[in-house]
Amino acid sequence: LSVRGDVLARVAEALRRIGIRAAISTGATDAAELGPLPQSWLVREYLPQVRLLDHATAAVTHGGNNSVTEAVGAGVPLLVLPFSTDQFAGAAAIERENAGRALDPNAAGVEDLARALSELLDPVWTGRGTLSAISADQRTDPGPERAYRALTGAGPA
Repeated sequence: LSVRGDVLARVAEALRRIGIRAAISTGATDAAELGPLPQSWLVREYLPQVRLLDHATAAVTHGGNNSVTEAVGAGVPLLVLPFSTDQFAGAAAIERENAGRALDPNAAGVEDLARALSELLDPVWTGRGTLSAISADQRTDPGPERAYRALTGAGPA
């Protein structure tokens, strides 16, 4: 989301409104565009996404393949705000599998974002079971091993 400071600023405001601690990778966006940053937030130009996902309760992303695969593999619900290319497919897959929510980044306001995030953070959100099952499956049979079997015709390990 870093190339769209306006969207990242709305996400930051939604996070402030629901009162959760956040880690935000600003990328191309100046952190000053995000408004007042709580002391408890980790805000840097770049962050180690995979490492942070192991400790996250939700993630907001544009929905690219890496972000979707890494978050779902960690069992983290996603709020997807797609802009182009594969991101729309990622958003559709997340919605279809109930692994999160997708919103139009150009139309979603702060309240829409806060509502979607609150839903995903709710302990009784219905997608938790789906995410746990997908995450467990990915840990049991990682993608690189699946790809190797598909390419070589080798049977299960």
